[in-house]
Amino acid sequence: MTQHHALIAFASLMLAAGTFSVAAQAAEPVMIEKPLWELGLGGGVLVQPHYPSSDEYQTRGLGLPYVVYRGDILRIGDGGAARAVAAENGNYELSLSFAAAFDSESDGNVLREGMPDLDFIFEIGPQLVFSLGKFEFSDTSRSELQLALQARAAFSTDFGGVDHHGYVFEPMVRYRHYGAFHPQLEATVSLKPLWATRDVHGYFFDVANEFSQVDRNTYRARGGYFGTGLNFSGTWHISNKARMFATVQTSFHHGAKNIHSPLFENKFNAGFGLGLIWSLRESKQKVMR
Repeated sequence: MTQHHALIAFASLMLAAGTFSVAAQAAEPVMIEKPLWELGLGGGVLVQPHYPSSDEYQTRGLGLPYVVYRGDILRIGDGGAARAVAAENGNYELSLSFAAAFDSESDGNVLREGMPDLDFIFEIGPQLVFSLGKFEFSDTSRSELQLALQARAAFSTDFGGVDHHGYVFEPMVRYRHYGAFHPQLEATVSLKPLWATRDVHGYFFDVANEFSQVDRNTYRARGGYFGTGLNFSGTWHISNKARMFATVQTSFHHGAKNIHSPLFENKFNAGFGLGLIWSLRESKQKVMR
């Protein structure tokens, strides 16, 4: 589940966007020639809570193939997760989006001790992305402000079977600045409130009778507001082949529907990630993106 805020953060983001629009001139969409596909290797370290609101954290080291594909319909990587584009122009994009979250063992968590493990989660569903503004600055940097309306079905898997856990609705405001502070730096900030159906909440916060105990009462979660994520990320283009990235993901669960669950622990979470991507091969064919 995505690392999942508040009026102050939203106001700060809107204020920043307003400041940029005053300092910049509105620009036409900027298209850059890029390889159709890239292959490489990526590695990094990720620190995140066991589950949303958990006070306990896990650290993961990752080493994965790096794949980018910039097709007319299928897009993988290149500033976002995988998506299938059904229609787009300079002002909007209708596409199919994907998301995923790592599993977590309950035996390593005090509140979930003796309960079933939380499996790997993946989500799929449509998204409608609107361009709220594209800007160019006197220092040759450029930026864009977007609103994305995302609805996804959520599933879990232990890679032996798949279970459906309901649906999520996650509107997102995202500001991305290319060449921020330095020509090789790309910075992004996003604000993402999340609502989910009962089954999604229940996956994290239900306590069945068989797992209840003195300090963990039976609890049935309700659907509704889940929390809000305020995320920051930066990518440093070391060379044409190498990129270093860092991310800070914060989530605010104030006012969340199931704060009274015995498994709900903290109204604030933060996660951190740092990694390196190395592109080994790329296509000779180029596309404008």
